[in-house]
Amino acid sequence: MTEMEALKERARERVAHLLPNTTFHEFDDLNVRMLIAVTLLQRGEKELAYRLFETIAAEGPQENENRHFAYVRSLVEMAELDAERERFTEAEERMEEGLAQFPESMNYMMSRPHLEVYLIYYRYRLGKHETAHRELQDWIRREEERFCEMPPEDGRNLVGPGLCYAIHQQSLFFVEEGEWRRAVESFQRLREYANHVDEAGWEESERLVSEERWEEAYHRLVDSISYHAA
Repeated sequence: MTEMEALKERARERVAHLLPNTTFHEFDDLNVRMLIAVTLLQRGEKELAYRLFETIAAEGPQENENRHFAYVRSLVEMAELDAERERFTEAEERMEEGLAQFPESMNYMMSRPHLEVYLIYYRYRLGKHETAHRELQDWIRREEERFCEMPPEDGRNLVGPGLCYAIHQQSLFFVEEGEWRRAVESFQRLREYANHVDEAGWEESERLVSEERWEEAYHRLVDSISYHAA
């Protein structure tokens, strides 16, 4: 039995009952294998899913759009799984390639802005702190410009979630460095872009800021904001 056949059988044992009967007959098709891998991932079978993503990524970029989606998504999923294991060198390499190959038509499926922030986070975790801070600040400025070009409601729904996520991540870099005041000042920028603010919580955070209770103020700010797409 080849390695691919062994993977197929292991996957069949785990998730065949969750998929159409003919799915495993088309295991050689990259899109079908992607469906199987994603199903495994959803079931918590991360190691086996990773192995299947790996076989798809090994095929390289594809001319067919749907198969190319499978290639890019495999790289992204592997990067996220690598990051979970704190294998940030591999995560950085895979996410870089995934973004380099990312077609605009894939935006409905995965959020490119979020993936770009993930990549910056991986770099930070690799100790590239100055690079990560600079790249994230440049990223935030770019998205703020996009936000300003749109009507406020469109901006909050289309640009706001990714922009808020990036600003939140920037604040977390400062938290990790023990710079609570800078974390607060960074996070406060979310107010303009978030689609929901708990005014009472925000006012309480401002009171804590006035008392220079920066760490408490930061946590209260985080609890006061929601920025998911509407």
